[in-house]
Amino acid sequence: MMPRVVFDTVIFVRALLNPHSICGRLVFQHADAYILVISPALMAEIFEVLHRPELTSRFRRIDGIDSARLIEILEAAEAVSVGETPAVSRDPKDDKVLATAVAAQADYLVTQDNDLLVIGAHQGTSIVTAFNFLSILDVSGGAQGPSHP
Repeated sequence: MMPRVVFDTVIFVRALLNPHSICGRLVFQHADAYILVISPALMAEIFEVLHRPELTSRFRRIDGIDSARLIEILEAAEAVSVGETPAVSRDPKDDKVLATAVAAQADYLVTQDNDLLVIGAHQGTSIVTAFNFLSILDVSGGAQGPSHP
């Protein structure tokens, strides 16, 4: 059974900035090894962040940016509705990510955000780094190749 996973916004940003990074490999090369779940609030945040001028100028300078592929991945993701968004994280902006993971009954929430990582787990969802999640996929046979940062 494939793991259900929610990615924090930073995972998508880092994937676009460097498609060969851990985040890029997770998003672009191993998308068939997990079920990506997203909520409307998280989708809105992803697109808001990706359209920030300081990022769009960097995307234009990077060869091989595959934003169309990212949009396809997001469109194919399973969407969940998030009801109440309780205050859990020390950064209130991260609560929508946790609420998405709860609504998704996600196995993993993948992030590089220390405000989320410090929680460790929330209502049955393990909170892990991109490197750790890629390693988990390697162990379960879902990803190919070494998992080096």
